[in-house]
Amino acid sequence: MEKRFQWGIVGTGGIARHFAGDLALLPEAALAGICSRNLEKAKAFQAEFGAARAYADLDAMAGDPGIDAIYIATPNTAHADQALQVIAHGKPVLVEKPLATSVADAERIASAAANRSCFAMEGMWTRFLPAVRAAKRLIGDGAIGTITRIEADLSYYHDEDLDDRFFNAALGGGSALDLGVYPLSLTLHLLGKPQETSGRWYASKSGVDVRSEFDLQFAGAQAHLSCGFDRDGANQFVIHGSKAVLRLEAPFLKAQKLVRFSPGLFAVMPKGGRVVAKIISRLPLPGLQVERFPFAGNGLQFEAAAVMEAVRQGATQTDIMPLTDSIKALRIIEVVLATKPQPAPLRKIQNVL
Repeated sequence: MEKRFQWGIVGTGGIARHFAGDLALLPEAALAGICSRNLEKAKAFQAEFGAARAYADLDAMAGDPGIDAIYIATPNTAHADQALQVIAHGKPVLVEKPLATSVADAERIASAAANRSCFAMEGMWTRFLPAVRAAKRLIGDGAIGTITRIEADLSYYHDEDLDDRFFNAALGGGSALDLGVYPLSLTLHLLGKPQETSGRWYASKSGVDVRSEFDLQFAGAQAHLSCGFDRDGANQFVIHGSKAVLRLEAPFLKAQKLVRFSPGLFAVMPKGGRVVAKIISRLPLPGLQVERFPFAGNGLQFEAAAVMEAVRQGATQTDIMPLTDSIKALRIIEVVLATKPQPAPLRKIQNVL
């Protein structure tokens, strides 16, 4: 029997807890260590999730031969330096999204990983979900024809608290880095690099983007993507094809349902929120096909499994989430955020019924 893959986690926050919980769903994985600058926090996490060891020093974890790979789950601005620290030890690293807060830092990570022949990947876990992989297969098989348009919004309302990490520039705040990377990454996954990039953003009181909108032009296709803390959105990802329309149902970042529409049926569908979409998807309508992909936990186990397979095979990246795509997404964000901010949007909680 193959030895269980030994994971280390850096950070003890919410996403670290989700990852640790989802590792328990993989029989071939084990939580070997947890690292925090606060050793007491590390020990508490260790006791709760059954980690073998606790560390207060990242170099000690990265240099431990009993650790097979490290997952970085710290604030956005810490990602690049910690990833480089892990790579310097030649240790495979999975970095929670965003890979970094700038293109320059992301390129530093890619260069260091290439120089050390070390595995490195952004934790864009949505790409690895069964529903998303099914959508990619359908598109590849020609089931929806040629993609002509992608539309997606990912928005969750947050009060504009200047002490909250979402609005704190020093912690890599802003809706584009926190939410926009999801629709951008999926669009790049399906259509590749855009030929043209434009968009707009709206500044919060702290100066970070409370809302960002991206307009991407591809050969024969367009994408209109948005994200924000100013409202609760429909949070669906819609792929228009010449023969059919695919919709990853809300919240698409952890999609468990994929709906296929004939173009005619989609055109007359009411543009409601989650409840309306749920009701309609249960109706036996001609031109409507629904596939469900339920999973336990939070969905991070699928990216963890992909990393484990790649590392065991001696690969330094995965085909599903190459570092070049992480860099492309950050470059799009930088292009849009380099423009003059728009007047603040009306902050509202949308009716999603």
